[in-house]
Amino acid sequence: MLLASPPDDARTAAVTTREAHPPDAPLVHRIYLATPAYFEIISIPIPTLAEVSTDLATAADDPRRHAELVLIERPPDSGVEPTILDPATGRHVVGYLDYKLDYPEDGDATVNLLLVLPSVQSRGIGGACARDLERRLEGRSRRMLASIYGDNPRARRFWERLGFSFAIDAKPVLDWYAKPLT
Repeated sequence: MLLASPPDDARTAAVTTREAHPPDAPLVHRIYLATPAYFEIISIPIPTLAEVSTDLATAADDPRRHAELVLIERPPDSGVEPTILDPATGRHVVGYLDYKLDYPEDGDATVNLLLVLPSVQSRGIGGACARDLERRLEGRSRRMLASIYGDNPRARRFWERLGFSFAIDAKPVLDWYAKPLT
């Protein structure tokens, strides 16, 4: 299902998402390969294609977990590395969103990963995706959490700009930031 979010500003195309399924593992793997800095921050190797496929199959078997491709209609401004074309929609894949409902508690929704291709970061895509998810969760969840793995001050600033505040210390591995939903 495609869900549209209006552009945040002139730099950002409308953001949509669609569920990622095991056959989409090559698309998700390409996103991972394009974002090695994230995996360095969390101190793990980039998952293999087989590991991504297994993870998407696990997500598909869990009714609370949602794995989605983040899409835009038009390619970004010229001078930006090419994005990944989604053969299912004809849109450009610019990121990956993984979240779980009723976790860690009933009524919570936790973003485990929101990863945007480096070539299109700082264009409002991540913020538009997070706000779109907030709208989709209204009436279903009482709060939205974001898990921040490792020492990642950029991720903290990103979530704080969206109105999230520190909620749970699970160091040394992660911190959770939260925002109540109306």
